[in-house]
Amino acid sequence: MMNGKNETGTEGCIDEAIFDNAHIMMVVMDKNGTISMWNRAAETMTGYGKAEVIGSAEIWKNVYPDPGYRHEVTHRIKEILAKRDYFENFETSIITKAGDTRVIAWNTREMKEGGNVRIVSVGVDITKQHEAERKVRDMNSFNEGIIENAHILISVLDQKGNVLIWNRAAEDITGYSRNDVVGKNTVWKSMYPDPAYRKEITKKITSIISSQMYFENLETTIVTKIGEQRIIAWNTREIGNGIWQHEIAIGRDITDQRKAERALVSYISEIAMRLKNPVEILRDNLAELARMTRNGTLTFDEIAVTLDGQVRSTAQVAANVAEFQKAVAEKNEEIPEAYRKFLSG
Repeated sequence: MMNGKNETGTEGCIDEAIFDNAHIMMVVMDKNGTISMWNRAAETMTGYGKAEVIGSAEIWKNVYPDPGYRHEVTHRIKEILAKRDYFENFETSIITKAGDTRVIAWNTREMKEGGNVRIVSVGVDITKQHEAERKVRDMNSFNEGIIENAHILISVLDQKGNVLIWNRAAEDITGYSRNDVVGKNTVWKSMYPDPAYRKEITKKITSIISSQMYFENLETTIVTKIGEQRIIAWNTREIGNGIWQHEIAIGRDITDQRKAERALVSYISEIAMRLKNPVEILRDNLAELARMTRNGTLTFDEIAVTLDGQVRSTAQVAANVAEFQKAVAEKNEEIPEAYRKFLSG
C-alpha cells in the first residue's frame, strides 16, 4: 500500500500496481474534476495518455465534447451527489480521442484523508453489452410488426435450440403453433423425424457454424405436423453480448419453386425428346438434298420445292416449341423469372 504523496502527486492509500494494471478504467480526481491518477485501462479506453490528463480537468470536455450533453451529465451527477456521496452504474457515452463512442458505467467513492477529498471513479466499458441489448430491443420491436406479419418463417432460439420466438408464418409453414414449440427444442425432432437425415443435417450445420458462425441458403426438407414435406432455405445470424447468445433463424419455403424447377427440367427433357426425331429427319433430308444437288440429279425447281418443304417442317417445329413454352410458363407461376423470360421470349 502507498501512504502519503505518490509520484503523481496524489495523496491517499491506493495500491499503485493494482490501480495501474486493472482491466477497468480507474481515475482519481478532486471535486473540480482535476485528474491526479489515470490508469492504463483509462488510457486504452479513451485514447488519452496520462501526460495529457493529469493535473487538469480538460479531459471531461474532450470526452464529452457536446456542450448540451456535457451539461446534462454534470447536472445529473450533481443531483445524485446531493443525495449521497457516491453513485453506482451511472451510464454515459464518451467520445474517445479517435472519435469512437463508448458507453461507460461509472461507480464512484469519495476518499478522505488529511482534510483532502479525492473521488475515485471506476469506469466499466459496457459498449458491447449496450449493442447487444439494442439488438434485442430492435428484435422485440421487429417481432411486434414485421416478424409477426412476414411471409417467411422467423424463429429466435437460445443456445440449446429452445424456441423463443415463432412467428405466424412459422406456424403456417410447419403446422406447429407457438404453444407447441416456444420454450422447447422438441420441434426439431418433429420436423426431422428420420434419425439418419437429422444426423446428416446436424453434422452439416455444425461444420458450417464452426467455420463462419452462420449459414446462408442451407436447404433442408422438413416434415410438417400433418406429414407433408416442405423444402426450406435457412439463413441464420447470432446475436449476443458474450454472456448469452441467441440465434435468429429465417426459413424460406421454396417447395413450390423446387417443384417448378423440376417440372422445367422434365419439360426440357420432354421437348428435347420430341424434337429429336423431326430434327434428325430434317437433318437427313437436307443432307440428301445437298448430295443430290452436288451430283446434278435435281433441277433448280426441284431443289426449290424440296427446300420449301423443309422450311415448312422447320416452321412447324418452331411453332410447336413456342406453344409448349407458353403453356408451361402460364401454368407454372413459381418458375424463376429468368426461366420464365426464356420460355416467353
